[in-house]
Amino acid sequence: MKIALISVNLHTKTLNFASMLHSYVFQQFLKKNGIDSTVIDYYPPYFKGFDVAHPLFWYAEHPSKDRQKWKGRLSRYTKIFYEREKRAELFDRFEETRYKKTEKTYTIEELEKTDLGFDCYICVTDVIWRRFSTGFDRGLFLACDSMKGKKKIAYAASRSGEYTKEDKKEFIELIKDFDVISSREDSFCEYIENCSGLSIPHVVDPVFLMPKSFYVELAVRPEFVPDGKDFVVVYIAMENNRELVEQAYRFAQKKGLFLVELSEYPDNAKEFSDSVQTRVYDIGVEQWLWYLLNAKYVFTQSFHGCCLSIIFHKQLYVGKRGGEKIPSLLRMFDLYSRSIADEDLDNADIELEDIDFSPVDEIIKKESERSASFILGAIRNLENREHTPLIADTKELIRRIDEGEKWSKR
Repeated sequence: MKIALISVNLHTKTLNFASMLHSYVFQQFLKKNGIDSTVIDYYPPYFKGFDVAHPLFWYAEHPSKDRQKWKGRLSRYTKIFYEREKRAELFDRFEETRYKKTEKTYTIEELEKTDLGFDCYICVTDVIWRRFSTGFDRGLFLACDSMKGKKKIAYAASRSGEYTKEDKKEFIELIKDFDVISSREDSFCEYIENCSGLSIPHVVDPVFLMPKSFYVELAVRPEFVPDGKDFVVVYIAMENNRELVEQAYRFAQKKGLFLVELSEYPDNAKEFSDSVQTRVYDIGVEQWLWYLLNAKYVFTQSFHGCCLSIIFHKQLYVGKRGGEKIPSLLRMFDLYSRSIADEDLDNADIELEDIDFSPVDEIIKKESERSASFILGAIRNLENREHTPLIADTKELIRRIDEGEKWSKR
C-alpha cells in the first residue's frame, strides 16, 4: 500500500521548528516499523506567495488593515532580516536532506485534479483542521477530488479556535470520507464525537512516538553555546508572550544562570548585559533541539516545546497560550501544575517544585505505546480492506446541528 503524508510543514510563514519536525518524526516512526511513506510537498492556499526567507518584503507589499500590527511586523523583520535568511536556509536544508517527499510541489488546484498514485493518505497532526483566513483547507482534510475513494487516516488532528454553526456543518462534510480519525486533544475528540456520534481516539503527538535517543542523535551543537554555564531556555512560538520572556529573565537572574531566548520577537528582551542573556534566531531544527536538550530549565508556551521538554526531562514552566492543546497535553501527563497563572507573571520569586519524572515516564510509555498500536493497527487494517467512509450520510447530522439537538455516540 502506497502511503502519502500531508500536513503544515514545508510551507509555513513562521518557520516553526515543530512544523518541520513532527512530519519527519512520524515518517521515521513508520519507517522504523517497516512502513514506507512519502510527504506531499503541499503549498496551502493561505501561503499566497509568501516570501518565507524575506517576510519584510512581502509585508511591505501587502499592507494590513490593522496598521499597528502591520508596522510591528515590518519593524520585527527589519531587525532580524539576515537571521531570517539563515534560518530559512537551514529549514530548506532539513527538508531536502531528511524528508522523503514528492518531487513536485502541489497547490490545492493541482491536488483537486491530479491523482498522485497513492492508496492511502494520512494527514498528520498540528492545527491542520483550523479555519484559516482562506477557510478550511480541503487539502489538509484529504477532501480533494483526486482523493475520492482513497483510504484516509487523520492522526492527532488538531484545530485552533471555535467553529460556528456553519463551520460545524462544513466540518462534518469534510471529515465524512475518512476511514480513521484521531486527535491529540481530549476536548477535540469530544467535539467530534458530539458532532458526529463517532468515537474518536485520543492519541499523543507524533514526537512522543520516538525516544529521547532519536532526538539526541538528530541534535546539532549551535554556533553559540553558553561557555561552561548552565542555562535557561525561553521559547515563544506563534503568539507573543512578552510577560513570560520577562519572567524567564528574572528567574535566570535569580538563579545566576545564563538565559537563551529562542524567539522571533527582538523587542521582548530586557536590558541585561551580554554576560547574562542572548537571543538566538538564526538556527534550524537540529540546533533548536540541542538547546532544549541541554537547558536546565525551559520556559515556553509552545505545544511542542512542552512535548520535548517532557521527553527530555526538563524542569518546565508553561506560559499562557490560546486554545486547548497545551492544557490537554498537561492533563495527559499530570503536569497541569506547571502552568504559570497570569497573576504570577510579575512574581520575581516564582519557583515550582522539580518534576518527578518517574510517574511521567510511565504515562509516556503507556500513551505512546497505545498511540503507536492504534496508528500501526489502523494502517495494517486498511491494507486488508476497502475504503469505508466513517459517515455514509451527513443529512441527519446536519439537521441536528441546525436544530441544536444532542446525540449519542454510535
